Amino acid sequence: MAKEIVIIDTDPGVDDCAAIALSLYDEFLDIKLITTVNGNVSLNMVTRNALHLLEKFGRTDIPVAKGAKKAMERTSPDASFIHQSDGMGGYKPPRTVKTKPIETDAVEAMYQTIKKYKNNISIVELGPHTNLGNLLTKHPDVIPMIDHIYTEGCAPYGWHGQGRWKHYRSFNASSDPEALQIVMQSGIPVTIVPSRMGRDLANFTEQEVEYIGKINAVGKFLYDMYNGYWEHGYTDKRIATNDTCAMLCLRYPELFKTVKVSVNVNTTDLPGRTDMKKDKNGHVELAVKVNRRKMHALFFEAVKKLDKLQLK
Repeated sequence: MAKEIVIIDTDPGVDDCAAIALSLYDEFLDIKLITTVNGNVSLNMVTRNALHLLEKFGRTDIPVAKGAKKAMERTSPDASFIHQSDGMGGYKPPRTVKTKPIETDAVEAMYQTIKKYKNNISIVELGPHTNLGNLLTKHPDVIPMIDHIYTEGCAPYGWHGQGRWKHYRSFNASSDPEALQIVMQSGIPVTIVPSRMGRDLANFTEQEVEYIGKINAVGKFLYDMYNGYWEHGYTDKRIATNDTCAMLCLRYPELFKTVKVSVNVNTTDLPGRTDMKKDKNGHVELAVKVNRRKMHALFFEAVKKLDKLQLK
């Protein structure tokens, strides 16, 4: 199996960190670039978190480029209420890191990397779409060079009528709906892993989180983050696996059932609402089901494979 060449655009974020951590030593992923964007916490904090994660896991060979400080056309919110003030949940990162981001900004770094690996590179979008919106606006020639975009977020409003998919709020989508609309209208093949996938269909229970923490040092690191990241609004204690689902959808697409849809992004009265309809000719795939048992087993196995890794 050939390695999948990827750029990860991210706003770490507990779930971002978890998704990235288990990808750094995946034998079938070749991460060429990590770009950061204002989102879960401020741009400086998410960049610090990304750099610290690479230092901790011994992968400072992967370049990190800073991206947008704010959304394209509006004030950016943050999600520190769930990710905590430093963005890494119950884990406290150092205030400063030794590694620095590269001098090239995220848009130009993405552009250069995509041109180098054109038609053989995918983007994993784990944060608001601001960097991608800016990239496609400034360098539209890059559109046919991108093989695929896997994105976490969005809520398939209207899916199954007014039933279980009716809610439209999604942090990544509502943070910069103008950028999301640019991506959805670009014609680039996109797979959407909606927020509900990680919260309701593939979440970790309290017992599973405790199990993860006992596997090894990597599991303990994940446990420490998760222990300050319990999902709000549920009667049980659970951890959302939103960004992990998006990464695993690229890595193990057979775990997910998808349907082709057309997407319209609301940028006015309900900013970020993503109206979706089945469309056999659509270029967007919506993940609607996941094999939870197999997904969790693969996650636990990925942690176990890092038994010998000495975290710094």
